[in-house]
Amino acid sequence: MTDSDADPDEIRDVLLEYSDHRAVRNVFSAHRGQGSADLTDYVEAMRATDGTLALVASDGAADVYARWDGRGARYEHLTLWPPWSIGGYDHKDSATLATYLGEKDDLRPTLHDYTPFADQEVLSSLSHRIWP
Repeated sequence: MTDSDADPDEIRDVLLEYSDHRAVRNVFSAHRGQGSADLTDYVEAMRATDGTLALVASDGAADVYARWDGRGARYEHLTLWPPWSIGGYDHKDSATLATYLGEKDDLRPTLHDYTPFADQEVLSSLSHRIWP
């Protein structure tokens, strides 16, 4: 478990709370090791949970964080390469984010509160370095 990984029970609780959505049920089954979810399910589950669920993946040495931003009605990803190289992008639809994440490794759900998106001070300090 890394710093970006939420406790599995916390993730389970969020997924159960929003289990009326098919994509969330698929992610729940995959999370429990009793089924599978495709990228579309993971991306849709972020929107269905109103952004409470986020995703984290690996891109070589970089960590990639993805979220649904309901205020902006968009998906976003933030990539952090050690020591401090940063990239980010807004996605207007789920398909482009799913395609992007499909090229990454070790995709897994986490909670928004375990990502850099949760700390507005962190985002503000990075704002001059990202979002072309």
